[in-house]
Amino acid sequence: MSWTKDGTLDPDEALRLLDAVSGESGNDFVMLIENKGTVVEGESERGHEDGKQRMDIAGYLYLAEVRTPPGSTKGAIRHAELIVIRDCDAATASIASLMKNQDSEIKVQLSVFKASGDTAADLQPTLEFLLEGARVDAQCILTGGTPRRPCEIIFFQYRKIEIRSAPQMITGLRGAVRSCMLSA
Repeated sequence: MSWTKDGTLDPDEALRLLDAVSGESGNDFVMLIENKGTVVEGESERGHEDGKQRMDIAGYLYLAEVRTPPGSTKGAIRHAELIVIRDCDAATASIASLMKNQDSEIKVQLSVFKASGDTAADLQPTLEFLLEGARVDAQCILTGGTPRRPCEIIFFQYRKIEIRSAPQMITGLRGAVRSCMLSA
């Protein structure tokens, strides 16, 4: 990744992240943002079991690493911000408001469905990231690169993250869920 000296996203790297928008993967990515019980509504047409509106996203970047000081056998886990890439839509201004107000009790849920466009509400994700105590640290709105439409890159800082993963069975149903909880 290419970052400037102050730790922010380099413009060239932002354009490279947009390249993630153009590919088709057979997976469907959605994001739910809740602030004090209020859902930030995007324009995703897919229904979900809980009835809450999600936003379609193009991709994301999650990074956690262990930093081990010299002479130590165990290190500390360092969490980078979760980065989400998405097309601009009705939720873009609401996300900017969350950043402006510096709301820090946001809940974010990223879900990956191996659905290839199937929009049945009872589908279950095979990979999820659940952020608690999150806030929007940065929002970059840009055009250029492959998608040639307004896109945004959102940086989420968080206090706690839970990662859930599960296989998709041959029947299409989700298998046993594994999870890992990490605190920042």
